[in-house]
Amino acid sequence: MKQPLRKPFGLALLAFTLLPVFAALAQPAPKTVLGDWWFWPDYTLERNARNYPGPRKEAPTTPVVAAAVETPALTFFGEKPTERITSLLPAVALSGKAFAVELWLLNHVNEPVGALVTLRSRQRPDQGSWLLGCYGQTMLFSLKPDELSQFTVEKKQPRGGTETTTKASILRTVQERGWKKRWSHLVGSYDGTSLQLYLNGKKIGEIPQASLTASGTDSLQLEMAAYLRREPYMQWGDLVKNVRIHNAALTEQAIVGRFAELQQLVEDGRLYPDLFHFNAGPYLNGVQQESIRLVWETDRPASAVIRYGDRQPLTHTVTVPLTEGKTHNEGKVHSYIQEAVLKDLKPGTPYFYEIEAKSKTGETISSGILTFSTAVKAGEAFTFGVIGDTEARPHVNNRVAGLLWDERPNFVLHVGDLTDGGEQPYKFEWNYEFFTGNRQLSGRVPFFPVPGNGEGDLYWYKQYHALPEPKAYYSFRYGDAEFFMLNSNEEKDFAPGGKQYEWLETQLKKSTARWKFVAHHHAPYSPDEDDYGNAWTRSTDMGDVQIRKIIPLYEKYGVDLVFYGHLHTYHRTLPLREGKVNRKKGITYIQVGGAGGNLEDFAPTRPWFTAKAFRGYHYSTLTLADGHLNFKVYDTEGRLKDYLDLEKTGPEKP
Repeated sequence: MKQPLRKPFGLALLAFTLLPVFAALAQPAPKTVLGDWWFWPDYTLERNARNYPGPRKEAPTTPVVAAAVETPALTFFGEKPTERITSLLPAVALSGKAFAVELWLLNHVNEPVGALVTLRSRQRPDQGSWLLGCYGQTMLFSLKPDELSQFTVEKKQPRGGTETTTKASILRTVQERGWKKRWSHLVGSYDGTSLQLYLNGKKIGEIPQASLTASGTDSLQLEMAAYLRREPYMQWGDLVKNVRIHNAALTEQAIVGRFAELQQLVEDGRLYPDLFHFNAGPYLNGVQQESIRLVWETDRPASAVIRYGDRQPLTHTVTVPLTEGKTHNEGKVHSYIQEAVLKDLKPGTPYFYEIEAKSKTGETISSGILTFSTAVKAGEAFTFGVIGDTEARPHVNNRVAGLLWDERPNFVLHVGDLTDGGEQPYKFEWNYEFFTGNRQLSGRVPFFPVPGNGEGDLYWYKQYHALPEPKAYYSFRYGDAEFFMLNSNEEKDFAPGGKQYEWLETQLKKSTARWKFVAHHHAPYSPDEDDYGNAWTRSTDMGDVQIRKIIPLYEKYGVDLVFYGHLHTYHRTLPLREGKVNRKKGITYIQVGGAGGNLEDFAPTRPWFTAKAFRGYHYSTLTLADGHLNFKVYDTEGRLKDYLDLEKTGPEKP
């Protein structure tokens, strides 16, 4: 995959303060804080569509001077930095002999990525006063960063247990992926004698007697750097959420307390500790010819006014009363999710809307003016996007969202795994990942999803979606097509006599649509290498045989295409009927699981049913116009990878 051009480090969104520092989370920041930076990736659309819903902190950047000699970048675990920022604090503020540094990280990718904060000498860039950083699952803290060049590390990191300690440096490779399998609070603390390294409130290394190299104040430079080469499109703000620097060492009690504050922020899905903001949405669902549904969430109790109309200024309003929210997980988690329906709209018409939320204390925030279009009438042309498995990588989601937006689809079909594991204990995967990577598109283009195994308990899935009941499965009509959206987590429902099997037969039997599409998460046919047995050691089922039990209904009632994901590759079958290729009456099955999950791979030999396979992140579009179907698949560089054309003169009678 082509490496994208990196945005300047300063474009990552972050909040920065010098003393006095604002109150953070439930507790005010201690007086020892010299700098407190909150980071967030800059995921917005381009040009006139550029809009970030609600307030955000503007990003500081490296000061621009007329001319300067740049300090050479540090190579970290064999990589050059993809982003750098320097000179955020005056050198004199960093000259103390005791200090502490905090890094708050979210790492949900399977490729090693890294970040560091260091105090370096401008005059002797090979030398530094200290460095705190991580790469993959290796954490380190050093008072002599130049000696790290003597450490040889394996190209493939060990799974855990590696320990290296010198007179001035601590290096640890840990086995655990962090709190909730994703989060790491890394703290380096030095009291003038003892050097200590903490991870998630626990001490993982200590040097009782360590000396800090003296440097001239004028030569010192604070630098932060990201090492994201292995993860295209990833920004510093995806990995690093907060950096704090103190002018004194931190006690273990203070470190444990700080970790608890950060944990609560994540549990609630709040993106900023002190700012009234939207932490989900606006999110468009359930569009019809005369109505549309909106979902959003604020970080605290709020009421809202929605203004909308087919032109500006906006003349229609819907008022949503104050919500006190809900508590979850035995009162440990809070949410303030709201929804509304805009009614009496005109078919196939562009609209403008704005959500203004008001807190109990009278603060107001606005989504800005966004757009959507209502559903078209039967017989009219339309285009929709098809994506799946957005899980884990908001940076890839954002890339896909921008490319899909360029197509201006009428809506997006999502085939599940919106999150990697966004079940009840993992609310943050919705706020920090799914909505972060997708809301720039889903605030303008309605989404129609099905649940994947990532949200298989349906807990947050149902609360964040305004869909036809029972939400886990449903159908909707759009133009000349009808869509049947199934919950394949309930495999027993796919067998004859199962709840969804019976429901689907009823819906298909009465459908008069020219085109019929089915979407669910799991794959009836797939050439995946190991999900259905190890294809490198034996023959496999090449798909989920339990899901195949519902296929006779697809064939009986003339379904045209079946969309699914689960496997993180692209695959299209030949037209199939009764377990054989049938070009005249067969159904095409399309796997579109490449919008963000860890990429997977194919079996070593080509299955009998394969028409096209592609390994890489991707998205797709489908256009229906005057009896013609055009389906296209693109990679995340916008290159066409597959296409399909079908013709139909009228409703098919099976």
